[in-house]
Amino acid sequence: MVNRNSLFKTLDEKISRIHLFSNKKSLWAIIGIGIILRITQFLYNRSLTEGEAPLALNIIQRTYVELLKPLDYFQAAPIGFLMSEKLAVNILGSTEYALRLFPLITGIIALFLFFKVAKSTICEEALPIALILFSLGDHLIYFSSEVKQYSSDVTMTLLIILITVVLLNNNSNIKYIFMFGLIGALSFWFSHPAVFTFYAATLVLILTSIRTKKWQHFIWLCVAVAAATISLGINYFSSLESLSRSKGLLDAWQRSFMPLPPTSLDEIKWFGYTFLRIFKFPIGLSIYELLLAVLAFVVGCIVMFCKRRKIALLLLLPILLALIASGFHKYPFEGRLLLFITPSMLLIISEGIDFIRRKTAQGSHFIGIALVGILLAYPICLAGYRVMRPRAPEELRPVMEYINEHYESGDVIYVYYASLNAYKYYSSRFNYADNYVSGIEARFDWSNYYIDLKKLKGNKRVWVMLSHITTDYGANEEKLFVSYLNILGTQLDAFEVSGAAVYLYDLDE
Repeated sequence: MVNRNSLFKTLDEKISRIHLFSNKKSLWAIIGIGIILRITQFLYNRSLTEGEAPLALNIIQRTYVELLKPLDYFQAAPIGFLMSEKLAVNILGSTEYALRLFPLITGIIALFLFFKVAKSTICEEALPIALILFSLGDHLIYFSSEVKQYSSDVTMTLLIILITVVLLNNNSNIKYIFMFGLIGALSFWFSHPAVFTFYAATLVLILTSIRTKKWQHFIWLCVAVAAATISLGINYFSSLESLSRSKGLLDAWQRSFMPLPPTSLDEIKWFGYTFLRIFKFPIGLSIYELLLAVLAFVVGCIVMFCKRRKIALLLLLPILLALIASGFHKYPFEGRLLLFITPSMLLIISEGIDFIRRKTAQGSHFIGIALVGILLAYPICLAGYRVMRPRAPEELRPVMEYINEHYESGDVIYVYYASLNAYKYYSSRFNYADNYVSGIEARFDWSNYYIDLKKLKGNKRVWVMLSHITTDYGANEEKLFVSYLNILGTQLDAFEVSGAAVYLYDLDE
């Protein structure tokens, strides 16, 4: 009979000889999968969400010059991004594909930049882990085909980090200093949070120059940073200054600003909750591997500070600067606006989990591999699922197509207040869509919804259309609307898809 301990020992020895995705072909295959996943999400051509539609309307309806002015619908986007989007629309039309082309391109470029940055900043064993997490990251994939600037935020962040790492390794090369200043000056026009990464990188480079007493390098660096700062100043007075005074934007993001200083227990809890939430969104991990990811991040920070302190500062300082800016109500520290920190977080987490793997391997290689597997399982499974069912949070377009197929002369269209911008974007595609009733917003007094719907009494056929449905204030407003409509009349038809629905009612009673 085979000795059980001997069997486990043999298995463990075989596992110890496994080098996960260690050859270059495997690494390029991971990048290839990342590209396929991004293109798959793009080609799915989901409907514009209520978050995308207002920005899309600005891009479509305004000229290049008009895009330099404060945007309508409480929207904000970098000027370079807006100009790129406008160019795509002028060439390819105002379709979803045209609007999402630039984010897709920047999302794919980010894969190659991340690969270059990872090779230069973390150990070889951690590289495939980081590459899998980045290539398969659900939010990174999704925002690579959203009409928002968050994909270019990631790309510009990686570009600044990459040129900074090159400078740290070639700190006497003036050519790279000029490239650093040029990339910084350009990045401000395509990404708002690029300012955090650029000046964090500047601080690291200046401290390195002072410590090594390379004064010529220091002088040229100051010239390059000054030139980039002039670019930022022009950008600020042409665009950012008006954003900083926008009451609508400040009110919308009020809960996303760091309490400064914290004055209550709830405000102290904000820090813990926000830190943990980052691992879910934007990082893209689940609650099941949360503790392991947090441990890997902490360990990764310690390891990198001990071995590559300048790299650790380069990765962490932008996060700290963004947090400080949120404390002064200058930048919300929340969700998609933090997508730009995802590369840095993933690099640190990968370094940490690999260190844990190597340490546990002293007792058992199986445990180390299992821990890595636990961290990667959810992103891999979710990415596989998304190939079959890409994300489509608010499918208003199929709803409007359904109405178009069943529309009769004299029908009334009632559009839920949170669906209005997406409805306006699609309205040009349907003959019926110009005549509609705009719903009111009454999140804090639901009885007003009943009063608003009651105004439709006397109509034989009323279509009530909903998407981007509010559920954050104690009730699902879709269910609330249906209950009110059932009181007011008789349901004749209903059509529901992902994140959107329409109900046909006879209110002539």
